[in-house]
Amino acid sequence: MSLFAMRTTTDMAAERGRKKAGAARVFSKQPERIAALWRRMRLAAHEGQGVPGASLLDGLVEPFVRELGLTLEGVESSPWSRTRAVLRLAPERGARALHDEFALLRRCLVDALEVLGGGDTERQRINRAIDEAVDSAVALLQRMADPKADGPRVPFGGLVVEYFERPSHARKAPMGRRDERSAMH
Repeated sequence: MSLFAMRTTTDMAAERGRKKAGAARVFSKQPERIAALWRRMRLAAHEGQGVPGASLLDGLVEPFVRELGLTLEGVESSPWSRTRAVLRLAPERGARALHDEFALLRRCLVDALEVLGGGDTERQRINRAIDEAVDSAVALLQRMADPKADGPRVPFGGLVVEYFERPSHARKAPMGRRDERSAMH
């Protein structure tokens, strides 16, 4: 191999290393940028369907992305277990809603990683972390419905709450009929 070819290969390897470090740095130090992208993608996915309902993952994305960045930097434990946030589970929406939201998050993270120059290793780490998160969230949802169900293989590091949906529109009283409740003055 010529000296020029060796330098080029060395330079290319160094450039790949800088790009990988840059991706990890953006994920760990600026997770709000990735979360903003995810929110825009979520709105675009619901375009024409009106305003989407409250996200089950909103408020969870930034801490999770930060932990993913640390994983890309070399931290070995599960980013899902290190995430300190609130996970909302909505039995009315079911597991399908969780799968849909995590699929959109996965797409957002992989797209951001590609733009930032990450490679296959980083993509695998992100996919593994999302798989753990989805499996854990669905197991928690199943356990909510059936306490005898198995718990998650990878525990969630934050707080899990049951999210109750509010009706999207208020009921109107028929015309000419007074509310039967007594007024409180």
